[in-house]
Amino acid sequence: MRKKGWSYSGSTGPQFWADLHDEYIACSQGKEQSPVALHNEDASDEGKWSLDLDYNETDFSIENNGHTIQANVGDHSSNKLIVNGTDYKLAQFHFHSQSEHTLDDDYYEMELHLVHQDEEDNLAVLGVLIEEGEKNETLANMWDVIPETEGEADETISLNPSELVPKDLSTFQYHGSLTTPPCSDHVKWSVSDTSISMSAEQLQTFQQIYPDNHRPIQDLGDREIGTHY
Repeated sequence: MRKKGWSYSGSTGPQFWADLHDEYIACSQGKEQSPVALHNEDASDEGKWSLDLDYNETDFSIENNGHTIQANVGDHSSNKLIVNGTDYKLAQFHFHSQSEHTLDDDYYEMELHLVHQDEEDNLAVLGVLIEEGEKNETLANMWDVIPETEGEADETISLNPSELVPKDLSTFQYHGSLTTPPCSDHVKWSVSDTSISMSAEQLQTFQQIYPDNHRPIQDLGDREIGTHY
C-alpha cells in the first residue's frame, strides 16, 4: 500500500489513519492507544514507575514539520528522563492544540510533549498541559523564530527543558502509544497533573499555524492509570 500523507481533518484525519498505510494499522488495532481521559478520582495512588529529570541548558533546532512546531535536540544532548533507573534521552519536544489528554473531562488550550528514547529505542513521553495565563518566558525566543510554513528555522535557540515542567512535578502514568501515525504501542506516558502557562498572544501565534492538531481521546480499556508524586 502506498503511504499517504496524514492530517487532522477530512479523509486523512485521525479516524482514517489506519487506512492510509499498513504501517499505521495500530491506529485502529493497537491495544494501548493514546491520548486518554485522565481523572483524579479514578487514578491509583501507586505510581507505575519512578521518575526523575536530568535536564540542562541545550541548543535546539526549530522546525515546522507539517503537523506541529517541534524543537529537536542535537546528537550530544545529555538531557534525560530516568524511568525506573533506565535513562531515556530527550530527542525532541513539540506541541498540540488543543490538549490531547483531558483532565477531569476538561481540555486545556495546548499540550507539550517531551519525547525520550532509551538505548533500545523504547519511548517515554512526558506530557505537560498548557493553559492561558502569564507569558512563558522560557519559550519566548523559540516563539520568535517559529516558521509559519513547513521547514526549519534559520536560528537555533537555547533553553533548559526543566523550565517547561511544573516545579512540583506529579504525574499520571499509564502504558500508551504515539498519538500520531504509526500510533505505535508500548510508550511509557507520564502526564503532569498541573499546568504551565502561555500568554494569549503566544497561544494565538501557534494556533494561527495549527488551530487543531490533536488526536481524539482513545478507549482506555482495561488499562490502569497510576499517579506519581
